[in-house]
Amino acid sequence: MKLFEGALLRVDLTEGTLKFEDFSAYKPYLGGRAVNQLILLRETPRSVAPFDPANVLAVGAGILAGTEAPGACRVSVDSRNALTDGIGSGNAGGYFGPEMRFAGINNIILKGRCPSLSYLYIEDGEARIVPEEALRGKTISETERFLRDRHGEVKTLTIGPAGENRVRAAAIIVDGARAVGRCGLGAVMGAKNLKAIAVKGSGSVEPARPEAFDRLVEELNSKLAANPFNQLRMKYGVYCYPPWDKESPYRNFSGRVPPPESREKLLPDEFYAYKQGEQGCYACPIRCWSTHEFQDSDGPVHVEAFQGNDPHNFGAKLDLPNPRHVLKAHALCNELGLDVDNASGVIAWATDCFEQGLIGTEDTGGLSLRWGDAGMVFRLLEDLAYRRGFGDLLAEGSVKAARKLGKGTEERSVHVKGQELMECLWVSPSWALGTVVSPRGGTHTRGAALEGRFQGVEEAVCRRYFGIPDIGAPTDYENKERLVYFFERLEAFLDCIGVCMFTNSLRLDMLLPEDYARLLSAASGEDFDLDGILLAGERTHNIEKLFNVLHTDWGRQEDLPPERFVKVALDGEHAIDPVKWEKMLDRYYALHGWDDQGRPTAEILHRLGLEEAAALVEGPDPATS
Repeated sequence: MKLFEGALLRVDLTEGTLKFEDFSAYKPYLGGRAVNQLILLRETPRSVAPFDPANVLAVGAGILAGTEAPGACRVSVDSRNALTDGIGSGNAGGYFGPEMRFAGINNIILKGRCPSLSYLYIEDGEARIVPEEALRGKTISETERFLRDRHGEVKTLTIGPAGENRVRAAAIIVDGARAVGRCGLGAVMGAKNLKAIAVKGSGSVEPARPEAFDRLVEELNSKLAANPFNQLRMKYGVYCYPPWDKESPYRNFSGRVPPPESREKLLPDEFYAYKQGEQGCYACPIRCWSTHEFQDSDGPVHVEAFQGNDPHNFGAKLDLPNPRHVLKAHALCNELGLDVDNASGVIAWATDCFEQGLIGTEDTGGLSLRWGDAGMVFRLLEDLAYRRGFGDLLAEGSVKAARKLGKGTEERSVHVKGQELMECLWVSPSWALGTVVSPRGGTHTRGAALEGRFQGVEEAVCRRYFGIPDIGAPTDYENKERLVYFFERLEAFLDCIGVCMFTNSLRLDMLLPEDYARLLSAASGEDFDLDGILLAGERTHNIEKLFNVLHTDWGRQEDLPPERFVKVALDGEHAIDPVKWEKMLDRYYALHGWDDQGRPTAEILHRLGLEEAAALVEGPDPATS
């Protein structure tokens, strides 16, 4: 099949009906995240809650998924955010996205709620809803085995017990190990009584200019293989760099620096000692999907796709300076279907509150919560996933739990727009800004950039991508919004074409934006350049902003950093300057062409060709139209 062929599959889970729709009308948006977001904007009722059957859950393969473009494996999942009530959006690798394309499906739009626990089975353009109560309570690996025993070598998108129980930290797991993280999308899927989507396809995705495309793939794979940073990732896996110098979320972003011996215990080589192998996602030359194994007192521990976030979330945030404990916490989250950032965040909030004397054993069901207690962390992860005891409160996330408890616990919740953080915001203005202004709530994968990766970049390169001669000192606020503006657009575009961001890793010495433009041009037969791909990313980002305009009352206040990073200085030295932040935010809004509350203006929407989307904001509620 050609690049823009394939269908959009609409599924009414309540009625049990399925309908295939021609994809051609969505071609201007490319695919993946942008198509999902456009449909959410058009069709999500304004008063709908995340767990309401009328809420829309959209699954979209990037338009290059299924080709041999390096890292062309990504699938986006989008809905209303279970933690923030704004836009919810996640993205994962593996094989599910390409397999969707091989089966002739580009996007899946899910509405309603299955009468009983079910899964969706797709094979070569045919689809059906399969009721299966036997899957209730199954972990991720148990669900995978069940589906493969029944259907053979399918690719899967599943939820664990956390999703079934509508835990707001629940993730969706692709192919048993790759998490569609943040935003509680696993809980949204669980609210629909949908345990999994299994897909099998025998087709292919053919580039329009095959010879040019194949030459380009070979060139870019060689470029990735020769890159020194990438070589570290190929050796160690995703976690290939030291965890921190000073800045870490140590003990719930206390502002204290972890002891040096804790850092030494969490260096990549300490985890490498337990590495048993690696594999790659579809069409990926990097192969960062690492496998770790060891034996502990409860038996063998098998860990898939260990992430760079894990030493921060468990090693620092919960003060577990033991690689085995960090690995086991990741494995538990994977099996239970929990997002590592949100799950560790709510446990860190609770532990902080307990240590500060804001809550006691009368609140926790008799549990004492202490930093560095691995057994407590493992128990709370399970209690959280199954909503047992104190875990039932934690399942609401720290913001909602704190509102229920009161007693000053709200101040210990470190979040952006209602979603717990993994990211530290003290030192790097561009990292902090990109994390805070993300429409989906705090996250570094939607535009945050580390200035240290661009020191020494040639003036011509800085001007081409950022519009300035150099980026200045890493901790200065001036011009740092330009890095965020650039990477927001680039990362949105990559989600539309389904290419992994690790092919650039927020750097300018791996694959360049022009390389992605060349790939899309050769695959589609149409010519794309740097301006064209950034325009596509900007369009996607503005659709997300419009969703938040329509469904929340957010304004400038929600783009300010958490007070913890302003009032508590890291090691007594680094803190966010609120005056400089406000000026940087003004410049950031101006780059986007937004008003002083961060809302897209009519002028910018016209430039992006989003008049229809703008009209939706002013138009009738989809529930009544």
